[in-house]
Amino acid sequence: MRSRILWIFLLMSFFAHAQPTEISRPAIGFVPNQGQWPVEVLAQLPTETARIWILQDGIRFSLRGPSDEDSIGLFVFTERFEGADPGRFVGQGPLAGQLSYFLPSGTASRVPHYASAVVDGLYPGVRLELELSADGFLKTTWVGDSPEALKSVASHFEGLPEGEARGRYLHFELPVGRLEMDLPHAEGLRGEVHAQWLSRDNAWTPVAPKATRIDPVYRFSTFSGSVSDNFGYTATYDLQGRTWLGGIAFGAQFPVVNGVQSSFAGGGTDVALMLFSPDGTSLLCGTYYGGGNREQPHSMMVGPNGDLVVMGITGSANLPHTATGYDTTYAGGTSINGGGQSFNQGSDLYVLRLDSTGSVLQGMTYLGGTGNDGVNANLVMNYGDQARGEVLVAPDGVYIATSTLSANFSSTMMPAHGMQDGLVVKLAPGLDYVSWSSHFGGPSHDAIFGATLQEHQGQVKLFTVGGSFSDSLGTSSGYQPLNAGLGDAWVQRIDAATGILEKTTYLGTTGPDLGFMIAQNPEGAYKAIGDSSAIAIVGNTKGLMSTTNGIWGQPSSSQYMAWFDAELTTLYRLQTFGSGTTSSINCSPTAFMMDVCGSLYFSGWGGLANNGGNTQNLYTTANAFQTTTDGSDFYFLVLNRQGGPLYASYFGGSPSYEHVDGGTSRFDPQGVIHQAICAGCGGNSNLPIFPHNAYSLTNNAGNCNMAAVQIAFELQAAEINLDLTADTLCAGNQAFLTGTMGLADSVYIDWGDGSQQSGALQPPYVHGYGLPGPFVITVEAYDTVCATQASQQIPIFIATPNAPRAAMTLVYDPCDTALHVELHPTDSLVSNALLVLWGDGSSHYERMQCPLIHNYRGIYGPTTITLIALDTLCGVADTAYYVVTFRPPLGELRGEITVNPCGSAPLMSGQANANYATHILWYPQGFSGSPLRGRERFWTVSGPGQYSVAVVAWDSLCDRRDTVFLAYEVPPIDDPDAIQFPNMFSPNNDGINDAFRLSGSGAQALSDLALTVYDRWGQKVFATSDPAFAWDGRFRNRPLLDGVYFYVARWTTTCGIPGEAHGAVTLNKTLP
Repeated sequence: MRSRILWIFLLMSFFAHAQPTEISRPAIGFVPNQGQWPVEVLAQLPTETARIWILQDGIRFSLRGPSDEDSIGLFVFTERFEGADPGRFVGQGPLAGQLSYFLPSGTASRVPHYASAVVDGLYPGVRLELELSADGFLKTTWVGDSPEALKSVASHFEGLPEGEARGRYLHFELPVGRLEMDLPHAEGLRGEVHAQWLSRDNAWTPVAPKATRIDPVYRFSTFSGSVSDNFGYTATYDLQGRTWLGGIAFGAQFPVVNGVQSSFAGGGTDVALMLFSPDGTSLLCGTYYGGGNREQPHSMMVGPNGDLVVMGITGSANLPHTATGYDTTYAGGTSINGGGQSFNQGSDLYVLRLDSTGSVLQGMTYLGGTGNDGVNANLVMNYGDQARGEVLVAPDGVYIATSTLSANFSSTMMPAHGMQDGLVVKLAPGLDYVSWSSHFGGPSHDAIFGATLQEHQGQVKLFTVGGSFSDSLGTSSGYQPLNAGLGDAWVQRIDAATGILEKTTYLGTTGPDLGFMIAQNPEGAYKAIGDSSAIAIVGNTKGLMSTTNGIWGQPSSSQYMAWFDAELTTLYRLQTFGSGTTSSINCSPTAFMMDVCGSLYFSGWGGLANNGGNTQNLYTTANAFQTTTDGSDFYFLVLNRQGGPLYASYFGGSPSYEHVDGGTSRFDPQGVIHQAICAGCGGNSNLPIFPHNAYSLTNNAGNCNMAAVQIAFELQAAEINLDLTADTLCAGNQAFLTGTMGLADSVYIDWGDGSQQSGALQPPYVHGYGLPGPFVITVEAYDTVCATQASQQIPIFIATPNAPRAAMTLVYDPCDTALHVELHPTDSLVSNALLVLWGDGSSHYERMQCPLIHNYRGIYGPTTITLIALDTLCGVADTAYYVVTFRPPLGELRGEITVNPCGSAPLMSGQANANYATHILWYPQGFSGSPLRGRERFWTVSGPGQYSVAVVAWDSLCDRRDTVFLAYEVPPIDDPDAIQFPNMFSPNNDGINDAFRLSGSGAQALSDLALTVYDRWGQKVFATSDPAFAWDGRFRNRPLLDGVYFYVARWTTTCGIPGEAHGAVTLNKTLP
C-alpha cells in the first residue's frame, strides 16, 4: 500500500421535520459510465434516498426528501471540485451480476458494478476514494502524497443556498429541511487531530494543518540531483521539520545553494551537505566542505539553537576553519582505508558547526593524534562500518563518540590502551576547547559506534555502544563481565560531566557480535520496561542469541535489539529479527530511536553491496509500503512497547543496490526518519521518489546520487475502528458495536440516549434502546500507559414501529404489446421496503424506489400480483393483490368462398374467422362500398367471371386489424351448348395444345361427366369422370399413333341440366 495523507468525508445527512434520512447501502454499487449516460458522468451510485453521480470534476446528488402537495421532494445539487482536472474512474471490488441500460441518452450491456472506487487525476498528488460506509453514509476520502498536496482540495456547491460552518458540520438551509456535511476525520501524530471548515473565495475546504494518518506517511524522497558522482552517509532533522543530508561529492558539479563553500576543493572528495524543505520540493542549502585531500561526514545533529554540527574524518590540512577552533592543525597519520576510500596521508577527526541556513561557519576544529583517528579499522561486520561514530549536541557541549588508532591522542582521562580504542570527546558548544576526552578500551581492538545522553539519579550520563576484542573491559557486576568469543557488543556508562567510566558490560556469543546504536527515552522506557533509566541497543550478530520468552522475534537471525538497566547489570529483553540465518547480515543499522511510548524505531540496509548479504525473507506488515525486495534494499521496522511489530516494510528500487557508505541517520522524537541513502548507482533513477514535484526526480550522475528520505512512522497512538452491525433499529432492539481497539486499555462509551459505560472493555459492545430517535454514539479510547487517546462518533437511528400498508395503484394498458405494468405509490402507502411477487415466477425487493416496474414475457393473464409492504426494522407486513390481463394479438385470419352459379344471379357464401377479433368485415365491392359484417356472409354477382373479396378481422378493443383478399371464379351455367370438345390436339410437348380437354369455364360448369374415347377399331383408349380432364394421347402409358379417334360424352351441369355429345378428334403430333 502507499502511505498517505487523508481527509475522510461523510456525505450526506438530510434532515426534514427532525427526521434524518441517510443514504442507504444499495444492492447496486458504483456503476461506471460505458456510454449509457452523458460524457461528464464517470459513474453512478444508486441508493434508497438518492442518485449520486460521480462527475469528471465533482459529485452530483439527487436527494429524495419528504414530499408534499406542492413538491415531489427531489433536491438536486452538485459539489464541484474547485480547480480540478478531469478525473479518471477506477472501480474496486467487483460485485456479483452485471447491468444493462436502454436509455434515451444511450445503451450499454453487461456493465459491471463495484463496492468502492477511486477517482485519479483531479489534483496533483491527490486521489479521491469512494465507498459506502456500513453506517449508511457515502464516504469520500481525499488521499494525498503529502500534507501540502491536500491544500488544493476545495469545493463549492451549485444549487444550494450559502452554507454556514456550525461546529463540525457544514450547514445548508433548504425550504423543507436542512442539509449537513460532516467535518472530515483528520488523522495525525496521536490519532484524530483538530479540524475545521474554512471558507475561501466562495469555496469550502477542511483545514487541519497537522493531519496525517496512523500509517507511515512517506513525506518525500529525492535525489541530490548532482551531476558529479556523490555518495550518501548521514542525515538528521532540524527544529522546523527539515532534513539535512550529508555525503561526499567527487567533482565540481554538485548543486550549490546558499552554502558556506561554493566550489569543489579537490583532493578526490569533499563533504557535500544539503538542506531540504519539509516537503522535499526545495533545496534550501547546498554546500561543499573540504580541503586538498579527502573528507567524509559520519554523523550530524542540529543543536538547540538550530545550528548544524557535523563530525567526520579528513585527510586535508587546509580545511576551512575559525580562528577560535580548539585545534586548527592537521596531525595526519598513515595511509588507511576509510571504507571505500583511501586516505593516503592518514585521517584526523573534524567537527564542524554551521548556522541554521548552512551559510555561516560558526566553528570548526580538528581532533587527532599522529595515528589515524575516526576510522574503525578492525571491528567490521558490514560495508561502511569503517565510517561509524556519532555526534551529540547538548546545551552544555558537543559529544563525539568514535574510534582512534592514535596512541598520543590528547586525553584528559584515560590514555591509549591497545591497538584501536574507543574515543569520547566532550567539546564546548563553540568547539573552542575540550571539556574532557578519553580513550576507552583494552589491550586489543575496541570501537565505539553510538551514544546517547540520559539523566540518571539526578546526573547526566553518557551511554555508548560499540564492539570489543579485548577481554577485560566488563565490570564484575555487569550483566556479562567477560568477552564471550570473537568480539562482543560493548556498552558503557560514563559520567557526562567528568568523563569518568562508571559501568560497562559485554553482550555477545561465541561468534562475532557488535552493537551499533543506542536509544533512550525516560517516558518510553518506563512504559515499555517499567524502568525509566533503561536503555536499548541494536546490533548484528553471527552467533546464536536467544529471544526472551514471550517476545516477538525470528530465531537464529543476524539482527538483535536488547534492553539493559542503567546499571548494566540486568538484561530486560532481547529479541532477534531477520531471515532466520546468521551466515550473512540482513541489515546494517543506520538509525535507531525510542519514543515516549516505548516503541523502538529501526532503519537499516542490506544486500550485495554488504559483503554478499541480502534482505530476502524479512518480516513485513500488511500495510507495508513495499512487501517485496530485490535483495538489496532498506528495511524499516517499528516495534511497540511490548516488542511486537507495528510496521515493517522494504524501501528501494530495482536493480540498484541501495545502501550507505557509513554514517548515521536519525529519527526525530515524533517518529519521523530522516534517512540518507546512496542510491541509483550505475546511473539508475529507480529509487521510489515522491511527491511528484520532489526537488530531483532523477539521478543526474553517471554513477551514484545521495538521496534524502523523510518518512513519518506515526504509529504509537491509541486507535478505534468500530462499526455498528446495523445502524437503524426498531425501538426495543439492541445495538452491537464491533471492531478493534488498538493500544487502548480503557474505553468510555456515551450511547447518546443518556446511557454511558466505561472501563477496561473490549468489543463487542451491546446496548438496548427503548426510545425512538436519532442518536450519536461517542466512543473514547484511552492508552493510559502512553497517555494517548482516540475518539469516534457513530450515528444510529432508532425507529418507532409503524404498521405498514400496501396501498399502490396498478397502472397498465391491456393493449400494450410490451406487457408492461407499473405499481405507483399512493398517499396511503406505508412501508420502508416492498416485496412484489409478479405472478410469473419473478419477484422484486425494493427499498422504496418507486414506481415498481415489470414486463411480462408472453404471459397475457389473468395474472395475480402480490404486493407486500414491509417494516424491515420491526418485522411486520401488509399484503395487497392486483389482477392484470393483457389482450393477446389477433390470430391468423382464415376464410373461404363457396360459389353457387345457379339461379338468376350467382350467389356467393363467405366464411372467415380470427382469434381475438371482435368483428369480421367483408368488402365484395371493394373498400369503396359498405362492408358486410359477420363471420358468415352472402352476396351475389352479375354473372360468370373472376372476382375478389377483401376480408378484415378487427379487434375493436385494441383497434388492431388484419386483412386478406380471397379470389373466386363464377363459371358459366345452364347452357349445354357451351360445352365444346376440341376436334384436334398435338401432344408433342411444345406447350401448345398438348392435351385433349374442355375449356376452363366448360369444366367448371359441370358437376359430373362420363367421357369415353375409342380408336377407329372401337377399342376404348381413354375414359374419365373428371370435368377437368386432360388426355395426352397415351394408352397404357404409350403414345398412340396419329389419327382420328371418337368420343362419347354425357354430363350434368352444376345446375342439374343433363347433356351429351358425340364426335371425333384428330391426334397429330407433327403439327407445330
